[in-house]
Amino acid sequence: MITETVLPKLTLLDPFECGLGVWANMIDLDRENTSVAPFSAARFTVEPGCTSEVDSHPMHEIWMIAAGDGLLTYDDRQVRIGRSDVLYFEPPKPHFVKNVGADTMVVFSVWWNN
Repeated sequence: MITETVLPKLTLLDPFECGLGVWANMIDLDRENTSVAPFSAARFTVEPGCTSEVDSHPMHEIWMIAAGDGLLTYDDRQVRIGRSDVLYFEPPKPHFVKNVGADTMVVFSVWWNN
């Protein structure tokens, strides 16, 4: 006998523009006015040829690249990144990405305070 299970899916909130060709959706982590996780999360996209804004903050951050190819600038160093890469950003080091591929980059980000 197969039983139906309701998956605990999270909701992407409405997208907002955060630079030319860069869109973000916060991930709703609230359940009954309480967060389900000790971090915040978002998905953002970067259109081909576009660059995210420079980000520098006191939070730890991890990016998981779901699609696309980019040139990451992190703490004044550059490295190519792409699908399946997972990156950690130490605070408050500046970071941003330029989409250097033909497809939209899709990045999932989580961040937290120590």
